[in-house]
Amino acid sequence: MKKVILFFLISLFSITIQAQTFVCTDFDYRGSELTPQKVQKEKIKYLGSKATLTFYDKSLKISAKINGEIVSVILDKNNNNEYQATEKHGKNITRMVLKLNKWVEYIRSFSIEFYKNYSLEGTITYKRD
Repeated sequence: MKKVILFFLISLFSITIQAQTFVCTDFDYRGSELTPQKVQKEKIKYLGSKATLTFYDKSLKISAKINGEIVSVILDKNNNNEYQATEKHGKNITRMVLKLNKWVEYIRSFSIEFYKNYSLEGTITYKRD
């Protein structure tokens, strides 16, 4: 009987690991570019949006549906729970860092930090849908 219950729990756990859909629950902007009114518009745009994570060997693809438009970004693996993408636009460097919040191998949530010229601009938090 113990083996049957253990098999059932392992099967259920592995099925939930495969579901990689998340919903945006928090948007925190610290940058100086936006006024409080524009921050509210950004919050309306992001809060409640859904994102899907797809894992590859040494990278991750995040696809999010924001205002009916699907946006996808590929991030490279830094360490076990962190992925990043960096872009250079003239003298400006923008960096996006995705940090996974795991329990064993189950991803409970993740956050995305945005940096502009090495200064933290904002954080978006997604939790399991």
